[in-house]
Amino acid sequence: TCLLAILKHHCLSLSSYVIFTGDWAQPVKEAEATNSLADQGVDVISMHVDSPKVIVETAERRGIYSSGFHAVQTELAPNGYLTGTAWDFPSVYSQYVELFQGGKTLMNGQISHLIRGGLKEKFVKLAPFGPAVSAETQAKAEESVAEANAGELVIYQGEIKDNSGKIEVPAGEVWTVTDGRLDGMNWLAEGAVGKVGG
Repeated sequence: TCLLAILKHHCLSLSSYVIFTGDWAQPVKEAEATNSLADQGVDVISMHVDSPKVIVETAERRGIYSSGFHAVQTELAPNGYLTGTAWDFPSVYSQYVELFQGGKTLMNGQISHLIRGGLKEKFVKLAPFGPAVSAETQAKAEESVAEANAGELVIYQGEIKDNSGKIEVPAGEVWTVTDGRLDGMNWLAEGAVGKVGG
């Protein structure tokens, strides 16, 4: 949904095929899903799993591009890895250290047990680009990162419909990356092929 929203922001159109494996770490199912998507002719594989290694390596073997998650995965797919998001743990942990040094604790509720953040909040960063990414595309991506860091790029800005046509984010409504409603999303955006839970 996020990917489709970003591409819509740049006036690009595509279809996104979604497969749920049913768990965060199912390497066999992840390889099967990647192979199934490759058989259907997809160009790029992305994922949201605990360990993207199997997916990135399978995509590389199948000759399709991949966009990673959690960490830089260039070494796993030297030809097909495009980029991805990587957690910026030094930044996140530094924020916690500052809170602890300021006398705040989790136990008394001064620090939330659930924290959220994106590029602007320095929770994630854009991974280095792979060799298949043109200089022009890199420049556009860096523009988007700069917009996100400045708080100018709003990904979930209504009107957003799900893939059945139902309005999920009404016109004029904005969900920021720290919005708790994102945790309760049980729909796929317009342009996604698939269904939640299926």
